[in-house]
Amino acid sequence: MMGRMMSIRLDKPTVKAGAITFDVTNWSRSVLHEVLVVAVDNPTATLPYDYPQARVPEDQVKVLGEAGDLQPNVSKTFEVTLTPGSYLLICNLPGHYAAGMAVPLSVTP
Repeated sequence: MMGRMMSIRLDKPTVKAGAITFDVTNWSRSVLHEVLVVAVDNPTATLPYDYPQARVPEDQVKVLGEAGDLQPNVSKTFEVTLTPGSYLLICNLPGHYAAGMAVPLSVTP
């Protein structure tokens, strides 16, 4: 799911509701990353942001699952049950979300 150093790439931008398995790979050669699944009302709206910490405050968003602390060239798999709606996949390591590491995911009935 991860492509260039500061981007997230999805195989499918839309999936059906239910148990979704995320197979995440950090293709970076030197940068630690993570992927969080965040439920959102509007996938184009900016998430709350803590500028001193350079991160999205996770207690202010609805995180449904994650693959945390992915070392370069490491893969992790995790499963989340998602209902129809809009979601963002983000990297929330300092500065990564602001650098563009967010991609929308749509879940249909």
